[in-house]
Amino acid sequence: MFAGRVAGGGTRNEIYGTKTYGSGYPGITGRGVAGRGFPFYFWPLAWGGAGAIVGGASTQYLRTNEYGQPNNSSRPGGAMAAAVFPSSSTKSVFRVLADNATVTALITDLKANCSSSLDLLGTSTQPSPYGGYPTPEQVIQYYRASSIALTLDGYNNSAVYGAEGTPDTPIPSGVDMRLMDCLNQTIGLAAPLLSGAEMRWAAPNLGFLGLLYVLWNIFSLV
Repeated sequence: MFAGRVAGGGTRNEIYGTKTYGSGYPGITGRGVAGRGFPFYFWPLAWGGAGAIVGGASTQYLRTNEYGQPNNSSRPGGAMAAAVFPSSSTKSVFRVLADNATVTALITDLKANCSSSLDLLGTSTQPSPYGGYPTPEQVIQYYRASSIALTLDGYNNSAVYGAEGTPDTPIPSGVDMRLMDCLNQTIGLAAPLLSGAEMRWAAPNLGFLGLLYVLWNIFSLV
């Protein structure tokens, strides 16, 4: 399916992207993920649906079927899933979207690191299958070659549906910036990686079984 594409080579220092789908690929700029390699082995998020023309700009770059639909269980780490992280001090609600194995690992780390700012009763204890929410315009940060996204409920980034190069919509006032920064920093530090030629799993919460699951999915598609 992906014959000839390079896999691996991405490092922890290169994990951060921007608000743009297609960011977070080391040494590559421009939006969209079609035809790209796998610097962190994980597949980019699949938003599903069909492309359209919105305000004169095409959204086809969001709707590639190259990596299957969000519920495609053959993607490394399993089908896409989400977890919710509400603020304890404001109405801000953040969500993490990635493959199931990654979300499972991050829930533990994010709850441990950001507990002082989280409404723990409303925080996810396990991933939920992705059912179309959150949406691309709610993304405030992509990571790991656009295979992880942090989103904010109510945020509407008009640049997602504008021409490439359109400035991002600013984060609205009243958002819990302390929690947002904690989530962002923790994802950057704790997101699971398959590192180097040794294919070593860098997510201690998932351990060996998590590594086997991801490797099985990767090599079954070569």
